[in-house]
Amino acid sequence: MWETLINNSADTAIDQIKRKQYPAKIAEYTGDILLVGVNYDKETKQHTCKIERI
Repeated sequence: MWETLINNSADTAIDQIKRKQYPAKIAEYTGDILLVGVNYDKETKQHTCKIERI
């Protein structure tokens, strides 16, 4: 599951995944689930990424 934000933070993207309860939508899945938050800063052109296993 992933979420991309612009001019925010990768942590905020992970928080948004949890707030929107995306993992609950695949509750019957029995494998590993990774949450991936990606942020792109338009000003600096830098990407940040956070990966969290649940």
